[in-house]
Amino acid sequence: MRSAMSISLPEKLFKKVKQEVEKENIPSSELVRKALNGYFFITEFRRLQQKALTEMEKRGLKITDEEIFRKVS
Repeated sequence: MRSAMSISLPEKLFKKVKQEVEKENIPSSELVRKALNGYFFITEFRRLQQKALTEMEKRGLKITDEEIFRKVS
């Protein structure tokens, strides 16, 4: 099921949206969906990251972002 939503944007942002949908040849609704999905992904990632860091601190574990990056790369 789909629902419609009306939003207002500052003129500068509206122009960027128009430019991007023309460049990518996609509907503006698709661009907004992609942007929202990216926002929700990043927000959830940061929440989980903070939760993990809090738990690590409770357990006395310390690890840097660089160490995590090396282990997952």
